[in-house]
Parts: sequence; C-alpha cells; structure tokens
Amino acid sequence: MGNESLIERQPAETTGKEDDFRVLTDHPAHLIRRSYQVFLYAFDEAMAGLKLSPVSWIIIATTHSFPGLSVTEVARRAAVDKASCGRTASSLERRGLLRIKKSDTDQRQKLLDLTPAGELLYAKAFGRVERLRSLLLDDLALEEQHQLLTTLTVFLRATGKNTRPSIPAALESEMN
Repeated sequence: MGNESLIERQPAETTGKEDDFRVLTDHPAHLIRRSYQVFLYAFDEAMAGLKLSPVSWIIIATTHSFPGLSVTEVARRAAVDKASCGRTASSLERRGLLRIKKSDTDQRQKLLDLTPAGELLYAKAFGRVERLRSLLLDDLALEEQHQLLTTLTVFLRATGKNTRPSIPAALESEMN
C-alpha cells in the first residue's frame, strides 16, 4: 500500500479553516478547560508552599466547617466524588492533618476531623483565599466580576445534575 491514499495536509495558514478552528476554541468545553487552567495557576500561586491540591483544600475546609461528618457527607457537601474524597482523606491522614475514625453507631462510616496540624494548615490557607479571589477576578471590572460569578452560579445550578453519578449533589441551601 503506497502513500497515494494519504491526504496531503497544508499548514493551517493556507487551508482557510480558521473559522473551523475558532468554532473549537469558542466552544464551551474549551473555554471551561482554559478557565480551569487559569484557576489552577491562581490556586498554585495563592497556596504556594502549603502542599495543597484544590481537592485537599476543599476537604480540609469542609471538615473544618462541619467536623465529625462521614466521608460520604463531606463528599456531598464539597461536591467531590466519594472515591476521591476517601483517597484524599487517607492522604491527609497520613500527613497528620486529618483524623479518620469509625462511627460509634455505624462501623461502616468513617468520620473526619482535623488534627491541630490540620487546623493550622486551614488557618494558613484560609488567609490566602482572598489572594486567590484577587488573582481570579482583579483583571475584571466590578460589573464583569459580578456577571462572571452570577453566570457560573446559574450554569452550575442548571447543569449540576450532569456530573458523574459518583459525585453527590450538594444541597442548594448549603452552597449559598
């Protein structure tokens, strides 16, 4: 079989397909992916030196706000899938930041609490949350900030049911 059946491709600037590519780059999936890249950069900048991932931060913050909840309940409130919540909780326990104990009433349930080291890390990270907000929003005018936050809230409320089945839905009242 020769190369006769292969279509010769031209460099992008000569194909006249810029509009086709723009359709991809203007696609909501691409914009959400790029937004996530911006978030990760800002998160890493704001939380530099704390050895936190976004998932570990939300689990620490949720456990701080709601001590003694089960892994399942922390996952639901944090909108993290249960398996990731469990793996991250175990990792945080190994780091001495979280304590996992079995429930007195249901031995299958694992309850989460922050250790003193976890509380200290929470306080350090919480002190940087405003910096994270600034990194994400300061380049926008106040009206644009409000519009972005409103649009994201509307989007998540409308599409929240479209997540993986393993991600428990947080109650709307807990998200406000």
